Amino acid sequence: MTTTIFINNRRIQLDPAQLIQSGGEGMVFGLDEETAVKLYHHPTPQHAAKLRHLLDSDLAVQLPPAVLGPTALAIDSNGTIIGFQMPRLPAGSLPIKKLSNPLFWQKNRLDVTAVLPLLQQIHVTITHLHRLNIVIGDLNDHNIFFTLSPQRPKVAHPFTLSFIDVDSYQFTHHPCPVAMPAFLDPTLYHVTDFSRQPYFTPLTDWYAFAVLLVKSLLQVHPYSGAHNNYKSLTTRAQAQISVFDQSVTYPQTARPPYTLSDDLRHAFHRIFDKGERFPFPALLLAAQHVNRLILQPTSYQLPAANNQQPRLLLAADGVIELVKVQPDGRIHAIVRENNCYKLVRLGLGGKLDEMVLFNGRPGYRFAMFENYLAVNPPQGGQLLILDVGGSQPQKVTMLETALFRETAVFAATHRHLYRIAGTWIMRGAVRDGMYVEDAIATAHRRQTRFWASPLTETLVGYHRIFAEYRFFLIHEGSSYDISISPLVQGESLEGTAVTFTNHTITIQRTINQRGQQQNHITVCDLRGQIQQTWFESANDDGVATAVVHHHPAGQLIQKASELKFVI
Repeated sequence: MTTTIFINNRRIQLDPAQLIQSGGEGMVFGLDEETAVKLYHHPTPQHAAKLRHLLDSDLAVQLPPAVLGPTALAIDSNGTIIGFQMPRLPAGSLPIKKLSNPLFWQKNRLDVTAVLPLLQQIHVTITHLHRLNIVIGDLNDHNIFFTLSPQRPKVAHPFTLSFIDVDSYQFTHHPCPVAMPAFLDPTLYHVTDFSRQPYFTPLTDWYAFAVLLVKSLLQVHPYSGAHNNYKSLTTRAQAQISVFDQSVTYPQTARPPYTLSDDLRHAFHRIFDKGERFPFPALLLAAQHVNRLILQPTSYQLPAANNQQPRLLLAADGVIELVKVQPDGRIHAIVRENNCYKLVRLGLGGKLDEMVLFNGRPGYRFAMFENYLAVNPPQGGQLLILDVGGSQPQKVTMLETALFRETAVFAATHRHLYRIAGTWIMRGAVRDGMYVEDAIATAHRRQTRFWASPLTETLVGYHRIFAEYRFFLIHEGSSYDISISPLVQGESLEGTAVTFTNHTITIQRTINQRGQQQNHITVCDLRGQIQQTWFESANDDGVATAVVHHHPAGQLIQKASELKFVI
């Protein structure tokens, strides 16, 4: 299955393996390491006119370096403009939404002095666009990306900044047709159709930038928290009662406001509590205006069953990267302290022993099966299999697996490691000192992703074929399709999470429809039969500060640097 397009009179065949991302408006394909092409699901004359203006007026070549704008038109065999060519996001790019997660800060050893240059670059880029009479309009933390240099903080510029979705920008009479409610200026809440005319202004961009700053520096939305009378983000915004107001219960997972300077807090007060609008002063992002933030997230107690207080099993001087509960109740944890990765063995009484694995930068990923550890280095598909059953790690073999959105695809149950080789999902184990595996299902090149159960021999995943997602389940060697409702026009899949019990699988899809996010939850049995579905509003903050693991005697609560046991 291929799609034929033409760019600068050159015929190009696209296949599903080249797909990078499928959104509500179109699909993005990689052409080579440096360029990509976006194709609209439903190209319109408005799309064509806007792209032609950008290219014919030379506005596209005046864009700031960080803005990945159109460089050429993509047409079909009938001569219809169906999309455009553009620079490709650098390898390892992450959405700036990652900065709203305190675990990301700690795992990457970030502090505010490291993040400030990135926020300053964003400010400079917005200012440059406004000087070109371009308004972003839909400025949010999903369409600004950055890379994190492995040499940070030794290099002068530890980040590479990228702005995407440039075809939605507002200029001349061409409107920005979309908006994300969490970043939308409340003065525009009355607008029901942004495609009718230009509504955004430079001041609405600066409002969205202020939201981005609060989320990045404090890990909380400026209208988050709990209020007795105003329950939703939009009603709080309309009432101008921010998270800093004394009538609001400040989220325990957020960084405390006092970590910001008085001048910066005063600017946020003017914007979110007084409703003032002004170009955000660049001076407030200078280092002397932001105090050094606490490296660890604010601690809090999760509610414990039967009113039992959580028992501390492990306090790491670093980051707990992985927790694996063995069938006998023993616990294995991968811990990174500075750049040293260790395997720590624990029981319910605490630490039993530890083993040094290797030294490496942040970003390694792991999976454990039996007494073996799969190690995946950052931004690669290699899998080093180590025997960690003895006193020292021993190499078993080296493998390669496929990537999905630049992330290696692999997962482990208690007994097996799963990876992708070519067009096959492989199931592997170590037998008599040798790693052996067999093919259990087909995979699509760079378009298959899956998760493994920590409780049963179960694998759940999906194949992405252009804009379609086909979910599957493999349980004890048998394969089943999961008939999850497909996306409709204007919807895009923002994220997927899978949780397991002994008898069920819960799949949560976060779906974006024109800026509105909603969680679609599906529960099915181990044969893929759907038992229950429901929808709920997505939490915009999305801050994950703890992971719960099942244990035969209770639950394990994994936080950034602590592991606790709850009966």
